[in-house]
Amino acid sequence: MTSLAARLFRSDRACLLILLLLGLALFSTHLGGRDLWAPDEPDIGEVVREIHLSGTWEVLRDNGELYFEKPPLYHWLAALFSLPAGRPTAFTLRLPSSLAALLGLVVLFHLGRGLFGRRTGALAAVVLATTYGYFMEARWAHPDMLWTFWLLLSALAFHRAHQKGGAALWLAVFYLSLGCANLTKGPHGLLIPLLAVVVFLASSRDLGFARRMGLWWGIPLSLVPAGFWVVAYRSAGEKFPLEALLLRLGHRFTRGEHHAQPFYHVFTSLPAEFFPWVLLLPFALWHTFPRRGARPDRDNAYLYSWIVVIFTVFAVSAEKRGVYLLPLLPLLALLVARTWDLALMGWDPSPVDRPIAWALGAALLLAAAGAAVVLPRVGREAPGLLLPAAVLAGAGLLSALAALVVHRRFGGGAALGAFSAGLVATYLVIAVQVLPALDPYKSARAFCGRVVAAVGGASLAMYPDYRPTYVYYSERFIPVLRTRAELKSFLSSGRRAFCLIEDKVYAAERRALEVDLEIVDRQRIGHREMLLIAGGDAADPETPRGKP
Repeated sequence: MTSLAARLFRSDRACLLILLLLGLALFSTHLGGRDLWAPDEPDIGEVVREIHLSGTWEVLRDNGELYFEKPPLYHWLAALFSLPAGRPTAFTLRLPSSLAALLGLVVLFHLGRGLFGRRTGALAAVVLATTYGYFMEARWAHPDMLWTFWLLLSALAFHRAHQKGGAALWLAVFYLSLGCANLTKGPHGLLIPLLAVVVFLASSRDLGFARRMGLWWGIPLSLVPAGFWVVAYRSAGEKFPLEALLLRLGHRFTRGEHHAQPFYHVFTSLPAEFFPWVLLLPFALWHTFPRRGARPDRDNAYLYSWIVVIFTVFAVSAEKRGVYLLPLLPLLALLVARTWDLALMGWDPSPVDRPIAWALGAALLLAAAGAAVVLPRVGREAPGLLLPAAVLAGAGLLSALAALVVHRRFGGGAALGAFSAGLVATYLVIAVQVLPALDPYKSARAFCGRVVAAVGGASLAMYPDYRPTYVYYSERFIPVLRTRAELKSFLSSGRRAFCLIEDKVYAAERRALEVDLEIVDRQRIGHREMLLIAGGDAADPETPRGKP
């Protein structure tokens, strides 16, 4: 098996070919095979739809209102990819994430190659591609994968610049990557890489390099992408909302807005994002973590500087979601890849065979326990999902079992290769069978079609929160009623009027409204039961009635 590994990783071209084929299979297969799912995908879709409706790219709008939830780079790319179709589609909206994930494998290969050698770089990219969080985000219309790509590119660029004593080209790539990260998710795209390189230079006692890294021209260069947006925004006649953006960012960091969590949430969400390779992570950390008195290793220090900074920033931030840890996954994949590379060195006995066997055994037990718990519940609550769930469980069990069989005969290095091949098959089952089967349970498209037919030309609103999925799939702007008084006034105007409202909210508000209301339609979408209610004169000839 050692000779096979040598043939597979014999050249950069062979490695990149394997990685490109792997990435295309995992990140593009059936990419548009399901609708946009709340909460974030329809929001991206609606902003892009309004770019096409208005022809205005500088000022983003959502439901007709100014949008500054996130910077515009992802939306611009999605709108650009949607131009041939004339409108956004599920495929074109996810394409920036898919391409960023694919390019991320290439960048990680080159970073790993520069740090620890060609084989480690290639194995790290395989680990990353078969990590659950990375695979799923590559198939989602979110800016997080694009942002992760820019951070990873900045890590590669600075490492190359540091190796070459401050090469201007690589420093320019570093600063432009920071600028693009800033234009994708905000100022922490500037903060995190700069903190990481300062920690690295301080830990390696090389702060003098800061004088050669061109801060005087690099920082202004990193601000060029955002500056372009500000100039374009003002040229469209709108005042750039800098103060509102900074206040929003500060509030999210210090208090949280939608997903406020305690600091230890990072420890509970990271295992799910880095699954199943998290099972090998403890040994990888033990094997690679810098120790007092050990020989200085600048490459290892560089990797850990980025890990520590990213982990600390998101642990300290009040706003936490599992997807925010996405930039950590490529770096952790490098740690696991070093363990895998050690298993392929042909030592007899191998120092890592036993930990690999433990990890594979744990994977088999988790797959079996998950199948035993989940399949009966799926059979009771959603019988239509039982077959895809059973196929997925079977693929997961077989991948772990086959890897253990290979381990017994050929050792840990070959077993991890078999395990990753099984993971590829498992993820393709998710892409082709599981996600499309979930679509009727997660998509608002069918419900919105019925809403449009029921409402006709009458007034339609939603209460009390904005939910972009209904705007996107109904293709009409829907005003948001924020207070009970607004809701009562809207429904008691005498004319036929419709409102989208969650069933729990409706149950709480119904008596207080003192208005005759009708439930026109309802559907469970995700974890919410949504209602279309109506008030006013049902005999309005301009308004067709929906089926109760």
